[in-house]
Amino acid sequence: MDSGVVFLIFTCFSVVGSEIHTLEYIYTALSKPVEVPGVYEFTAMGILDNEQIDYYNSKDKTKIPRQTWMSERLDDNYWDKGTSSRKSKEQWFKVNVEILMNRMNHNYSGLHVLQWRHGCQGEPQPDGTLAFRDGFDQYSYDGGDFLSFDPGHLQWVAPVSQAVPTKMKWDHSQTLNQYTEGYLKRECMDWLSKFMGYGEKDLKNQSAPGVYSRAKTTKTPGKVILHCLATGLHTRDVEVDIYRNDDHMTEADGVTSTGIRPSEFSADGTIAKTYQLKKSIEILKSDLDIYRYKVTYRGDVTAAGKWEPESDQVTMIAIVVALVLLICCIVAIVAVFLVLRYKKKVTSSRSSTTTDKELETQPLENGEPNGTCIPEAENLMHPNGEPNGTSIPEAEKLMQPNGKSKGSSPSGSIDSGRFSSKLGTVLLVLKIQYFPFSIDQYQKYQTSWGTSSILWGRTCKCVRCRFVMQITSLAKTKYPPPILKTQKTTIN
Repeated sequence: MDSGVVFLIFTCFSVVGSEIHTLEYIYTALSKPVEVPGVYEFTAMGILDNEQIDYYNSKDKTKIPRQTWMSERLDDNYWDKGTSSRKSKEQWFKVNVEILMNRMNHNYSGLHVLQWRHGCQGEPQPDGTLAFRDGFDQYSYDGGDFLSFDPGHLQWVAPVSQAVPTKMKWDHSQTLNQYTEGYLKRECMDWLSKFMGYGEKDLKNQSAPGVYSRAKTTKTPGKVILHCLATGLHTRDVEVDIYRNDDHMTEADGVTSTGIRPSEFSADGTIAKTYQLKKSIEILKSDLDIYRYKVTYRGDVTAAGKWEPESDQVTMIAIVVALVLLICCIVAIVAVFLVLRYKKKVTSSRSSTTTDKELETQPLENGEPNGTCIPEAENLMHPNGEPNGTSIPEAEKLMQPNGKSKGSSPSGSIDSGRFSSKLGTVLLVLKIQYFPFSIDQYQKYQTSWGTSSILWGRTCKCVRCRFVMQITSLAKTKYPPPILKTQKTTIN
């Protein structure tokens, strides 16, 4: 039988609650040597609250400390006595393994294991001391219970028939039973209290354990696993709890555990220096419940928190937001482009229209473009009736003071009546074309050419009106107003 398996079966009873402290010693003897690294024919170790504090094997034959505080607090005399005691027990086990093999009718070709475990449990008191709670003294053979001591009745219990002869022999010796009881209730408790005092100071100086939590996507679509890992533990006294909306989750709810296992070993690789524990639960990604974890180490809550949303969900939300922003930017750019393009098109169309009009009517000599307006009519005319800031070179060229056309033949003459009639017709045509007044309105305002010119200037200030006013001003000076015979006719 594999000795490692036997050891695990035997030592599983040493796990106790965080309020109970335990000191125990375990001895393991094999029926013959094995060629397995780290496995010896005889080993012995002391364990305090599931932490190894000393060690001995048949190869080195020396009891050594496994904790720093053990080597610092206990002198060489303690370790020398411990070495002698372990050597004598090694010889005792070698003899008793052969006795049990013969009693069980086992041959020497197979591997057989004899183990002894004894110790005590103490409960903390209000005054800081430890009170005896329980003691145990047990033997096992090949992983099965063989013999155990009952401190309440001061007798041995034999669960198998092969152990009855030993039970009868030891019960017959009351001195042995009383010694065993005294060791468990007094000597063991003294060492437990002493070691707890040594270890507490050392444990307070140790770093706190590390706690890590994460949500990991599984191979199953739509599911995620929540993990909580506590590592760097100097003792096995740790609990990891998972909650869903304040409800404690257990294995029945799907919580899985790796169990407390070593995370760091000693230099020779045989002894665990620190431990770790991980618990997990698988949930749906769409689960909206709140999942929390709590890590309790040596009776104190070391860490507590909750799992954040799964990273894929956060990534998806970020992608959606980024896409929305990108679409908004694209729409804005396209809108700006279309507006600028439209404005450019309108500007080009206006430029083309202006060029066509300039070909029909040249700008006035005051430098203002055709079609622009002059702000105030009062600024339009000089006191002498001429437009403000404008000259009428064409009008001056048109008529000379003697009534002759400038540049015409000296012998030529112009009939003033005919010209006045023609000028009136021209003005009427201009009036009909550019001013939607009725004939009555026109006759009302045509009594005074100067007034009519000013009124026209107030009505519209474009270059067309100014052109009419220039002609009107010239007519006022040179010729009488024309007489219109058309009555009550609306000109469209």
